[in-house]
Amino acid sequence: MTHERTYRETGRALVLAAMMVCSVVAMSAAFAGGATASDEVSYTVDGEDRTLVFQGQTVVASGGSDGGIDDDEVYDLREVTDTSGGEVDGTSFVSELNPENGDIEIETADLEDGNYFLEGPGIDTSTVATSDTFEVVTQDLTVELEDEAVTDGGQDAFTDLDIDSNRGTYSLNVSADGDLDDEELFGIFSDDGEYDEITTQDADELDVGATYGEFNAGVYDEDEDDADETIVLVDLDDREHALNFTDIDDGEYDLEFEVVDSDAADSVSVEVGAEDLDAEFDQSVYTQSAGDVVEFTIDLEDTDDAYVQFGDEDAGYVDILYVEDDSDSGDVTVQVNTRTAGAPNTATEDVFHSEDDIVQSLVHDGGDEVEQAAFYDDAVDSSNALEGGFSEYLEELDLLSDGDEPDEQLTRPLQAADYNVAVNGNENFIVDADGDSELDDELALATLDLTTPTIESVTTSTAPSDDADEHELDELREIATERTEIAADDQLIVAAETGGLTGALLAQEGDWDALEDGFAADSLYELTENDGEGISFEVEADDATGNQDPTTLVLENADDDDVYVFVDTDTGALYVVADTSSSSAFDGSLEDGMEFTATLEYETDDDERYAFGDGAFDGGADGDAEAAYPYFDADSDEAVSTDVTIVDPAVSFDNLDADETVQLEAGEIVVTGETNVAPGTTADVRIGHVSGADNTFLHTADAAIDADGVFESNEIDLSDREVDENATLEFRAGGSTIGDADGIFVDALEDDDADETDDEPEETDDEPEETDDEPVETDDGTDDPATGDDSVPGFGVAVAVVALLAAAMIALRRQ
Repeated sequence: MTHERTYRETGRALVLAAMMVCSVVAMSAAFAGGATASDEVSYTVDGEDRTLVFQGQTVVASGGSDGGIDDDEVYDLREVTDTSGGEVDGTSFVSELNPENGDIEIETADLEDGNYFLEGPGIDTSTVATSDTFEVVTQDLTVELEDEAVTDGGQDAFTDLDIDSNRGTYSLNVSADGDLDDEELFGIFSDDGEYDEITTQDADELDVGATYGEFNAGVYDEDEDDADETIVLVDLDDREHALNFTDIDDGEYDLEFEVVDSDAADSVSVEVGAEDLDAEFDQSVYTQSAGDVVEFTIDLEDTDDAYVQFGDEDAGYVDILYVEDDSDSGDVTVQVNTRTAGAPNTATEDVFHSEDDIVQSLVHDGGDEVEQAAFYDDAVDSSNALEGGFSEYLEELDLLSDGDEPDEQLTRPLQAADYNVAVNGNENFIVDADGDSELDDELALATLDLTTPTIESVTTSTAPSDDADEHELDELREIATERTEIAADDQLIVAAETGGLTGALLAQEGDWDALEDGFAADSLYELTENDGEGISFEVEADDATGNQDPTTLVLENADDDDVYVFVDTDTGALYVVADTSSSSAFDGSLEDGMEFTATLEYETDDDERYAFGDGAFDGGADGDAEAAYPYFDADSDEAVSTDVTIVDPAVSFDNLDADETVQLEAGEIVVTGETNVAPGTTADVRIGHVSGADNTFLHTADAAIDADGVFESNEIDLSDREVDENATLEFRAGGSTIGDADGIFVDALEDDDADETDDEPEETDDEPEETDDEPVETDDGTDDPATGDDSVPGFGVAVAVVALLAAAMIALRRQ
């Protein structure tokens, strides 16, 4: 039995060993077969090996063993239906394919998403892995327009197109069902339709010479099918950019997008309507002092740019502007410096400014767009074009002499007058039969009413101690209090109610932001140093002695935190702020009680008016550098001034007793008084006393200073103090002690308004009867009783009662 089991076990072992060997061989054969299948057949798209194919692309299979794919054989395309561990476990027949020249073309347009491979002679498919197949997937394509309706011109002719796909790079054919030709389509997709203005790129594989714009638009060669109705967008990835429907005929269009080498497609509809240009000013009349800055806003409809005529022949000055809404806000805001407008040899940036948009001037510098303006005699026709352009236009309007330049129209800065500002719907300007200017398509009209500047007054105010440039103008006016006495260390504000100097000050500063942010004091200094302008401003003390110059406010090269300047752009008012705590704000030391005079003057020449020199600020009286304020007639000076005194900070407390000691009730109280420190200053009151370890206390409370200089502390709890206990008080402002006083705790405050009384009875209206030294004679025989002893000598009974009541009331009051 034992040997029998041994033979059986031995036989079983031999069989198992054989099975293991066969299994190893089979596995090796399987791996080898998989590798062979991968190496023998390659699947390519457009010459590139691809394992991922988008539905609609053509796959070329080539290679194979034993001489490759045989043209005389038929091959099967099979779809993978089941896989396991990377191996193909199940397949299904799709179609039979015939080779040509050793290759097989596989059209994928009708194939479902999945993995496919070829089977046939010369292709070893004894084992197939998923890596030996190619995968077909459907390409997604979504095309969307931001607006479904656009215009054939202007800003609304543009709308964004968003293209999105699950494919990285692809090309799109675009058509409009024959309603648009290739040139129109190209113009829509190539930004501006100009073939020679966009960077080119190679697109030879699509029979396109070059592509243009953000969508890489290209036009097919003429021999291509439907070349006159289709364009191609080459090698796109997902992107969003604007289409331009300018000059496209009105109508509804279906734009069809088809991927060049797959079945992905989408379409959008857009309706093109007629452009309805319109414009509107935010005001009909803009009133401002000549020499100041004026701001106007133009709302634009169906366009993002326009031409504007500034002035006319009646005003004696004309400029042509080009404005463009560069911020896509729908409007254009322009600021005009009326002091420099029309001045010779002056750049546009010194005359016109727009924070977010574009403005160009034909008088000042010109520009590519404004120089497209065209000028005609009587009608817009090529035969009527003024060959001399803008200069000839001005000559026809009698605003310019032959040979002069457009910036030589004016003798002096724009004077007080009405200036029309008109928006044109195109670039064409006409001189009509009457010799007047005319816009070819006027859309909007406003009037700039420049008035003669005046000087009304100069006042002084104070504000809490701080750097001169700490606050913006609006905030400064809120915290300022008008005063003629300024406590040292507080801000001194000199305000001149005037107009007609903002433009000149702005030109000195050279920064339009200064209209909002403020000006360096040095700019005001430079303006006043220009003798020809005839503007002077100074704050000067009356302390000159001997050879010593008076103390003055420093403007030249002053730091912004010492002296700073603002203007009100609406009224033209001037504000000069000085930090009196700075040793650099004045050219001498400030003493208590020092008196200053602040003066603003517009000076003119006795005989001659202002005239330009070679530039905006090279002129003066008759063109010489002699004082002649540009907006006044000769011999018509104007000046205003005011006095202001610098004093030491001071404080006084209320509720003083006869010893000038502050009475403090033992309870919850507020401390009041008066101070010359600027209202709004951060202040506090301290009450304390140190007379021994058991009697030490200190309380601090914030205090508010009102416009009249009255201060009042927050409530202080002194209920733990005793009557007749002493105290000290301090008033602090801006971190410094302004003043102190002694205090005493009382049961009740004395009434400073109590009537003075003495031991004498109050006077009454009842006067005692006059008597003499002679006794009164009586008739003993009469029935009238004599006066009794209970009467009060010198008083009647009623008088006595009144006197007694008054005395009682006084006693009660004292108690």
